Amino acid sequence: MAKSQEDPLPHPVWARVQQRNRYFVVTATSLDDLTEIAYFARVELEEPEEPLTKARRNAFQTLLGRAHRYAVLEPLGDCHCLATEWRDQPLKGTKASSKIVRELRDAKRNKGLTLW
Repeated sequence: MAKSQEDPLPHPVWARVQQRNRYFVVTATSLDDLTEIAYFARVELEEPEEPLTKARRNAFQTLLGRAHRYAVLEPLGDCHCLATEWRDQPLKGTKASSKIVRELRDAKRNKGLTLW
């Protein structure tokens, strides 16, 4: 993963990236760590530096999905998000990672509205 090879590291969580076979494992111990992971994934999905291939899009959606599984994510601006609290129980894993991206976009749009 390119983030773990940057010097200096943009966030301490990237130093805890390990590769196990063909998978990358990131150990997050705080909400700040999950915020960084979700922030990175969402920015790459919404404003990618280079065109997204199916594999890259799937990887970023999975990364965002895993962060969403363990913490409540709130949209912050157009393409950022913030982990606000730990979930009491992790959500069940799903195959529909793109659903989370849509939920964050909808929450961003609806955040300013007050229903009477």
